[in-house]
Amino acid sequence: MSRVARKRLEKEARKKKRRLLFGINKAKSADVKIEKTETVDEVPKKEKIKQSEVKTLNSSKQKIENNKKQIENNSQDIDFCKSFSSSSFEDGDTKVARPQKMKTADRIISVEDERMYYERKKNRMKNGLPAENNVLTVNDIHTAEEEAQDIDKIVNDAKKENIKSENNINEIKRLNIEDAPFKDVVKVAESRLEAEKERKKKLDDLRKKEEELKKKELIKKEENLKEKEVGKVEDNEVKKNNQETLSDKDSAKKSESDTNTVDEELKREKEKRLREQIEREKEEKLAELNSKEDNSTNKEENSDEDDEIANNDGIEEAEDKTDNSDNEIDDDEYEDEKEVGKFKRFIKSFFKYLGIAILVVYILGCIVFYNRFFVNTKVNGMDVGLMSPSKVDEMAEDRVNGYKIIIDGRNNVKDELSGKDVDMKYIKDGSADRIKREQGFLTWPVALFKDDVIDGKLKIEVNENKLKEKVENFNIFKKEYIKPPVSAYPRYDEKKKDLVIDKGDLGSTPIKSKVIDFVNNSVKAETLKTDYPNSVYEDQKNKADDPRIKRAIAEMKKYTGVKVVYDFGYEKYTLDGKEISKMFDVASESDYKVHFNKEKVRDFVRSLSRKYSTYGDTRVIPSASTGGNLKVSGGVYGWLIDRDGETDELVKIIESRKSVENRKPLYKQTAVSRYKNDLGNEFIEIDLSKQHMWFVRDGKAIVETPIVSGNPNQGDATPPGIYPITYKTRNAVLRGPGYASPVSYWIPFNGNIGIHDASWQPVYGGNRYLYAGSHGCINTPYSKVAQIYKLSKEGMPVVVHY
Repeated sequence: MSRVARKRLEKEARKKKRRLLFGINKAKSADVKIEKTETVDEVPKKEKIKQSEVKTLNSSKQKIENNKKQIENNSQDIDFCKSFSSSSFEDGDTKVARPQKMKTADRIISVEDERMYYERKKNRMKNGLPAENNVLTVNDIHTAEEEAQDIDKIVNDAKKENIKSENNINEIKRLNIEDAPFKDVVKVAESRLEAEKERKKKLDDLRKKEEELKKKELIKKEENLKEKEVGKVEDNEVKKNNQETLSDKDSAKKSESDTNTVDEELKREKEKRLREQIEREKEEKLAELNSKEDNSTNKEENSDEDDEIANNDGIEEAEDKTDNSDNEIDDDEYEDEKEVGKFKRFIKSFFKYLGIAILVVYILGCIVFYNRFFVNTKVNGMDVGLMSPSKVDEMAEDRVNGYKIIIDGRNNVKDELSGKDVDMKYIKDGSADRIKREQGFLTWPVALFKDDVIDGKLKIEVNENKLKEKVENFNIFKKEYIKPPVSAYPRYDEKKKDLVIDKGDLGSTPIKSKVIDFVNNSVKAETLKTDYPNSVYEDQKNKADDPRIKRAIAEMKKYTGVKVVYDFGYEKYTLDGKEISKMFDVASESDYKVHFNKEKVRDFVRSLSRKYSTYGDTRVIPSASTGGNLKVSGGVYGWLIDRDGETDELVKIIESRKSVENRKPLYKQTAVSRYKNDLGNEFIEIDLSKQHMWFVRDGKAIVETPIVSGNPNQGDATPPGIYPITYKTRNAVLRGPGYASPVSYWIPFNGNIGIHDASWQPVYGGNRYLYAGSHGCINTPYSKVAQIYKLSKEGMPVVVHY
């Protein structure tokens, strides 16, 4: 026992002593104990107490309890208690020494301290020294240093007295504390503590279960009460609705108030039950604490005789429990060992018989496959599993008759050859027996999990000259099926937006000698269907793993990062890495040198012009002549990219490695508008069939006039199409072969063909152009040409049609 625990017990003992002396706490006066220092009939050492002695002790114990009750009722002082208790014993009871004073803190000691005290007492008597005081007090407690000095002496004395070991604790369980080995006492105390802990744990589990059950019952009761209350409210509402007709607002308010009252009642009921439950739990806890304190004080203040009996009984019970538990553990261990032994024996016997069975099966297999082919064996494409060599000879001979081979190749090539075309025959020379001997018979279990393919070892003869002639006429050698191989090369990947290595194309160019050898070997192996291997074709010069490709890609990447964005008004076009990569020549069939090809740049500009140049395109106009849309083709009107000039400029941009935004290409010719309808909103329309001309703006004719066009009968017919006004001028002289005609207004649109006034024409329109027509120009009345001259401008389209 620690010193802190002794101090606590000492303090509690003083409080109890005061209560007894001054009559306080009479309800707990049963804690008063009568102590004896020694017994008349002392129990002999290392002997068990007799049954008669136990009975006398029990009777004396009962009389002591009666005396205690009388002391509590009379509340007399300690002297009266002593005389009363000493005179109350009868004859025949075991005589007990007169009661000593109440046990105080100086007498409360641990089992360890008591053992140390008696050890010192024995040593002093052996050495002839006077014994210490009979009463063991706190003063007799030695420190750890003092105890350490006596350890050797105590161990030697214990050996001399032949103190029993821990296994023989049952033999000394009735001994006095000074005769019991200290280890046994500690062991008993520890077993008691473990039992107490288990008891507390069980009690806690029971309390938790009871609390859970109580909570469930409370929840059920609350739900039932709520259902009843809600039912009552609904009944009341029905009655009230039958008796009175209330407004919607009043009925809503009443229903809300009723539900609120029900909820409040339920809350109050729930709170009340919770408070009662908490109070009950508090009372139970207080009762447990009081009972524990009473038990502890009762145990501490019992007489030495009662302590000895109780200790002995506890030791017996603990020993019985430990014996029982040890026996149970031994039984469990024995059963476990027994089960383990059975399992081990079963496993041994199982593997023993399994090994025997495997050996028997293996021997039988060797016998079976001694003169038979393994399963999963194929000879010349024939499944010969479990067959004898003689049976294989028969199958091979039958197969030669009607034999035909089909061979597939690259570029969808397909060739055929029959055995009759090459005089094919099978020779029985024991080749099947040789194949079986080479296969053996000991490794037959491996054949169950692995295919064994044997081709070309049977004796097959063919006419090789006939075979060569047939093979030379195969489709594999025809031009339409031959494609040269392409080595690996750099290619721009649109998804990755980067240059990658393209593996190229294997091609389908055959090697004649290798094709003939392959067909010959396939026929002798009696193959029915096969494919031309890669070895019969010409290989690529450079593969994808060539390190020179990476160097070529690194060189091209310097330029493929450039972007040129072209602006065409209604649309933009971006020249990116994909198009730029096509402008390079890479020597993929030799050393992968990179060359920037200007001609490929020109090809790109040409393709750009084809897409965005409108020069000479067919257009649809809102015709003033027809009153609707009219499709007109021909002419030279529209946008035209300068291919040579733009090629040179683009080469400079790419070589500079700088991107360009919103670039407008160089044009040889432009139009009025850069939208798809590049005619704009005004144009001049000339109908040669009607010999009439209009100036159209926003789909309406502003000026119209009859005209005289070129004379078709003299080969001077005005050509149809759409043309831009080249320029316009005043007071010009029109010259040609044999004539010079001065005019006031001159508007050329197709070379030397234009619109002008003609003072020599007396009338306009009709069929006059057929006999008095011009050399191709549009003769117009003076007043009308003046108006058109004023409205027209350079580049405006002139639409001429029939």
